[in-house]
Amino acid sequence: MTKRPKFGQAASSARDLAVEVVYLCDQDGMYANAAWSQALSGKEMDPRDRRFAMEIAYGSIRRKETLDWMIDQASTRPSRKMDPLARALLRAGAYQLMFMSGVPPHAAVSESVNSARRLGHRGLVSFVNAILRRIASPDFSPKYPDPKSDLVGFLSVSQSYPEWLVRSWIDEYGMDVARAMLEAGNKAPTIVLRANRLRIDRSGLSRLLASRGVTTEPGLYCPEALRISGAIDGVESLPGYDDGLFSVQDESSMLVGHVMGVDGLFGMGEEPAQNGPRGERPLILDTCAAPGGKTAHIAELAGDRARVVACDPSADRVRMIEETAARLGLSSLETVCCDGRELPQAYTGKADAVLVDAPCSGLGVLSRRPDARWRKHPGDIEELSALQAEILDAAAQCVKPGGVLVYSTCTVGSQENRGQAERFAARHQELSPSAIGPYMPSDRARALCSDEDHMVELLPGISGTDGFFIARFVRKSGTHG
Repeated sequence: MTKRPKFGQAASSARDLAVEVVYLCDQDGMYANAAWSQALSGKEMDPRDRRFAMEIAYGSIRRKETLDWMIDQASTRPSRKMDPLARALLRAGAYQLMFMSGVPPHAAVSESVNSARRLGHRGLVSFVNAILRRIASPDFSPKYPDPKSDLVGFLSVSQSYPEWLVRSWIDEYGMDVARAMLEAGNKAPTIVLRANRLRIDRSGLSRLLASRGVTTEPGLYCPEALRISGAIDGVESLPGYDDGLFSVQDESSMLVGHVMGVDGLFGMGEEPAQNGPRGERPLILDTCAAPGGKTAHIAELAGDRARVVACDPSADRVRMIEETAARLGLSSLETVCCDGRELPQAYTGKADAVLVDAPCSGLGVLSRRPDARWRKHPGDIEELSALQAEILDAAAQCVKPGGVLVYSTCTVGSQENRGQAERFAARHQELSPSAIGPYMPSDRARALCSDEDHMVELLPGISGTDGFFIARFVRKSGTHG
C-alpha cells in the first residue's frame, strides 16, 4: 500500500498546496472545492500565492487527460500505475510547463522537484525531475491522436474531456460549435455580480468597487449585471458584500428571474394586479431553490412585495437560502424543507408563478467546476431526466389559471433541455408555450431568441455566458392543477 503523504508537515508553499488538492481529488475522490478548503485550512498564504496555487490545482484537475497523455509519452511507466503522489506532482508540474506561459520552464521543474523533496522521498525526487525535464526539453514532441482519423480522440486529449461528451456535443451542435464549447470549459470563468436593485444600482456598485481598485464592466444582457475584469482575492472580501449590495450570479441565471415576469404580477401601485383579493401578495414558488441565488433575484425583481417560497429537501441547504435572504435584506422570502415533488400537497392551483430550476448534469458550467467533467456519465443524464420530469409534473399542478411555469437548467443538450420541455408540453396540454422575448431585459438579450420562441439555450463559448436553458409556459384559463 502506498504511504500517504504528510501534507500538513510541509512548508506552506503554493505549489505544495496545489499538489495536495490534486492528490485529494485523485486519490480520495474529493470534490475540487472541498479539497481546496481542506488543503488551505490552517495555512497562512499571500493572496497572490493562493491565486497561483488555485490556478495550478484547478488547471491540473481540469486538464488531466492532456497532462496524463504527455506524461505517458515522457515515461516508460503509465501514469495510471504511478504512485498517486508522483502523479499529482507530475500533473501540477506539467500543467505549469504546458499551460502557464508566465512560469519559466526551469522554475516549473525545479520547484516541482522541491515539492517532491518536501512531500516524498529521494527516489520520487529523481523520478519527477527526469519526467519533467523530458517534457520541458525542446526536443519533446508528443503526438496527439490524428484528427483526420480520430477526431473525437484528438479533441478528448487536446481539450481534456471524456470521449462520450466530445462525441455527444459534436453530434448535437456540429464541429465548430462543439469545439468552441470545449475551449470555453478550459478558460477561467468570468465573475459576474448582480446588483441588489433594492439597495443599489449597477452604476453605484461599479463606483463603489472602483474606489477600492476593483475594475468592472457592464454585463452583456442584464441591467443589474456587472462583470469583474481583473483578479480579486475573493468575492466575500469585496466592499458591499456584507451589506447585501450584490450577489454572485452568471447572467444566464439572471435571465431566469426576468423570464418569470414577476413585474407583471403587480399593477402600477403597491398592490398586486389581477391576482386575487386586494392586498393578497402574489405567490411565487421555487421548487429547487438552494443555494438561493435565483430565488433572491426573483424577490428583488418583485420589489420584495411578493410571497416567495423557496423549497429544498436539504435542511443545510435551506439554511443557506435563509442566510442569503438575510444578507440581502429580503423579508418576502420564506423557506420550506421538502422535496419539490411534494409541493402539490400544499400549493395545488395556488401559485402565480413557479420556477423549476431542476437538478441537472451541469454540463454548462464545467469551467466553474474543474472536476465535474470527470464525474459525469451518460447514464446520469437518463436518471436526471426522469427526476426533472417528475418535478415538472408536480410543479404544473401548483400553477393557477393564467399563472407561469419556468423550467431552467445549467446544462446543455436536448435530453435535459429542449427535449425535456417538449415532452412536458405533450403531457400537459393545459399549459401553453409562452414567448420568452417580451420578458428579456435588453435588446441584446432579446436577440438570443426569436419573437415566438418559448425556449432559449445559451452555449458556453458562444453566448458569452455559462451554458443554460430556459423554457416558459402559462396555464390556460379555465384549467386547474
